Amino acid sequence: MKNRKLWCLALILLFAIPVAAQEPTSEFKDAAGRFKITLIGDWKPVTYDDAVGRSRTEFVYGDRSEGLLKITKEKLNGETLTGKVHTEQENLRIYRVGFERVSTEHFDVGKYDGMRFAFFSTDSGRKTASAFYYIQEGDSVWVLRFTGKRGVLDTIRNLTDRMARSFTPLGK
Repeated sequence: MKNRKLWCLALILLFAIPVAAQEPTSEFKDAAGRFKITLIGDWKPVTYDDAVGRSRTEFVYGDRSEGLLKITKEKLNGETLTGKVHTEQENLRIYRVGFERVSTEHFDVGKYDGMRFAFFSTDSGRKTASAFYYIQEGDSVWVLRFTGKRGVLDTIRNLTDRMARSFTPLGK
C-alpha cells in the first residue's frame, strides 16, 4: 500500500513539474514580414512611431527598466560574425560607463551562425545587465539586444536564450 502511494506521488510529480515550468508563449511576426520571434512569459510587443513617423516595435519585460529587447538588422560589410561582435565589444568598453564583460560565446540557432555577448554596465547611475544575440543571415546580421535591470535580466537567461533560438528571419 505504501509503495503504491509513493508510485502515485512520483507520477504526479513527474507530470506536474514540466507543466508548472512552462511559460506562456505567443508568436510575434514583424509587420514588415522581416522576422518572427516567440515571446515567452511576460515579454510583450510595444509598437510606436519614431521621430520621423516610422513604425517601430520593441519588446518589454514587465516595464522597460526590467527588460527591453530591440531587434535590428545590420550589414557585415565584409566582416566576420566574430569580428563584428569583437568590434561592438570594444566600442562598448570605451563608451559604456562601468562596462564589465561577462561572456562571449557561440550560440546555437539552428541553420544560422550565432553568438551571444553579455555584459554589465551603468546607465544614468542604474546598474544594468545586457545580453546581445547575433544571428548571421548571409552578409547581414540580426542583433537582438536585451537590456534591463541587473538582477532581473541576468536571472532570466533561460527565457532570452529560448527567445533568441526561436528568432526566424523571413528573408524580406
